[in-house]
Amino acid sequence: MPTAGWRGGHRRAAGRAAVVVSILAVSLGWLLAILVAPHVTLSPGARMVALFCHLTCLVVGFGAVLTVDWFSLRWLLRREPLGTVLTAARGAHLLIWLGLVGLLASGAALGPDTSSGLVWVKLLAVLVVGVNGLFLGRVRDRLVAVRGRLPWSALLPGVAAATISQIGWWTATVVGFWNANS
Repeated sequence: MPTAGWRGGHRRAAGRAAVVVSILAVSLGWLLAILVAPHVTLSPGARMVALFCHLTCLVVGFGAVLTVDWFSLRWLLRREPLGTVLTAARGAHLLIWLGLVGLLASGAALGPDTSSGLVWVKLLAVLVVGVNGLFLGRVRDRLVAVRGRLPWSALLPGVAAATISQIGWWTATVVGFWNANS
């Protein structure tokens, strides 16, 4: 288990106002990327750089998510202690957010066709991943606060949020791949 006072990378738990502000910030960043995208025109060379950045951010962000989920699965199978999962989540936190922000910025630079329904599926999946990531941070903080054996009621929000995260990341990845190759 983490040491006493460890808050999963946060100095203190976020209050409701901070959560609302965070959700608004993620949503506004997402909306800004969508509004900017049609006005960006890149040369072929700059487009290749943006695509490389996009793929790199996918590897960084989604790779960090998969790492945390792998440790979580190992914990559920009783192969790792909860402290290991929480430490992995704490260490991956910055990489996940850097990857997601990088995906938004590079995706806007790539100029997605917002008239496509499939692109909107991807864009909405990215928004869900961002908002859900905020929720996962709160779940992590709650798990850190539990002493002794964890009740299932403490685990269900984490399992639900991790499932939503996987669905969102995979949806955005598959749709992006599909669009790039059609």
